[in-house]
Amino acid sequence: MKPSKLLTLLAAGAVAVWTVPAHGQGYRVRIDTRYQSVAYRGVQLDSSLASEAAPGDNGGLETPDGYAAYCPPGAVYCTYYVPGAVRRGNPLVASVDGVLWGFGVTGLRFVAQARLGGDLSNPDRWPGTQPALQLVEGYAEYTYRWLTAELGRTHVATRLGFWGFDGAKADVRLFDNRLFVEGYGGWGLARGVSLPITSPALNPLNDLQPVDRQTIWGGAVGWSQTGVDARLIYQRQLDGTSKNIASEFAALDATVRPTRGFTLTGGADYNIGEGVWGTADLAATLSVPNGGLSATLGGRRYRPYFSLSTIWVAFSPVAYNLGYASVAYAPLWGIQLWARGEAYKYEDTEAESPNAVVTNDGYRATLGAAYKRLEGWMFRADYYIDKGPGSRSTGFNALASWRLMQPLQVTGDVQQLIRPLEFRFDDAELWSYGLRFDYETISGLRLNAGLRYYDEKRNRPDAAAFSWNNIRLNLGAMVNFGSRIAGTLHPAILSIPEVRGSR
Repeated sequence: MKPSKLLTLLAAGAVAVWTVPAHGQGYRVRIDTRYQSVAYRGVQLDSSLASEAAPGDNGGLETPDGYAAYCPPGAVYCTYYVPGAVRRGNPLVASVDGVLWGFGVTGLRFVAQARLGGDLSNPDRWPGTQPALQLVEGYAEYTYRWLTAELGRTHVATRLGFWGFDGAKADVRLFDNRLFVEGYGGWGLARGVSLPITSPALNPLNDLQPVDRQTIWGGAVGWSQTGVDARLIYQRQLDGTSKNIASEFAALDATVRPTRGFTLTGGADYNIGEGVWGTADLAATLSVPNGGLSATLGGRRYRPYFSLSTIWVAFSPVAYNLGYASVAYAPLWGIQLWARGEAYKYEDTEAESPNAVVTNDGYRATLGAAYKRLEGWMFRADYYIDKGPGSRSTGFNALASWRLMQPLQVTGDVQQLIRPLEFRFDDAELWSYGLRFDYETISGLRLNAGLRYYDEKRNRPDAAAFSWNNIRLNLGAMVNFGSRIAGTLHPAILSIPEVRGSR
């Protein structure tokens, strides 16, 4: 999309929102605009005659100009990688959230969230900018005592994931909100995006893309009372053409609070479509508010799944199991300490690999601290290590934030990442330096600007040890406006963007 066209659409959308009729109606709108200037590069595959390759200082074969090359026995040509061209992107994205109410029907409102984006330099350079306009949500909602119903583009979020669809959803709350019953259904959206699976933007497989949209149906039943919350969930997806089952799940999650400060949470899901258990988790948390101590001990099993309407389900992904522990402690006012560690292991793939030794386990650990006792200042630092199949990384983050005056906050940070790569020719060390400014006006306008520099060193003995350094600039603006909201909420609460005028 051309810059002029994108800016015209942004301006037109802003004018349309500002001119919403206010005769008896109320509205709240949030416009959040972000811009980035990014430069990045990759590698490019090249080839040369095998007869020109010669042993290099590292013992392997190299091209005449010093690049490490792969030369299969008997091959005429060797292949190698050279630095790719520097590409620059200037993505601009604006999201608009709005709610409109006051139509003479108590409990009726309209909710919409849209995303408008593009690259000001090249429409094909930055991912996720097509299509330029996306409707994330757009539905009519009716609430009356024990009932909430939505009609339009909406979503559900459960332990089965985040699912969007064009259809209807209804929640019923009975017995003083102790019993919860939910049902929903409609034409499903693709996983992870607000687009139908038939959209041209999701068409990497050409003729293998589904012709018709899938349908999704599901529901949940939950019970809540003092110390106990539990919910049973069921969901099914049907292929749009054959009406065969694309996915089918049942799940249960629960939270139990047997005593003050102690909580048990857990759940599991069963993949009915494949006939296997999926993801499960269990965690125990102990909190001592007056003592500033919180600790969690838990475990998790994660198994990915793929739609039965795709070929990927034939690869039979295996699960991994992990155990973790975390603790947070505030010994003095303004000081916080925390630590977390976890160990994991993949289940047996039942695949034979007689010529290779494969690592299937790993661990992660983090140590951190924060200091907030100086007026207007906040300091934070943490160190982490991650060792797993294929690679290992260590590093630290350090951050300092200073509220120079009430509306202005300045934040600076430095990060380090060291990556010894097990299956790569080179190791890498990355330093990152960032500076961010946040400014908030009394009228609700928020402005921010940030600058980040990446300094990456590749430890290669050949000519491919080129610079990966780059600078990224980002600018942002967010504005909230609308009619005065009637009700008993404090103005400070109504200024929170997430409220979105829901009362």
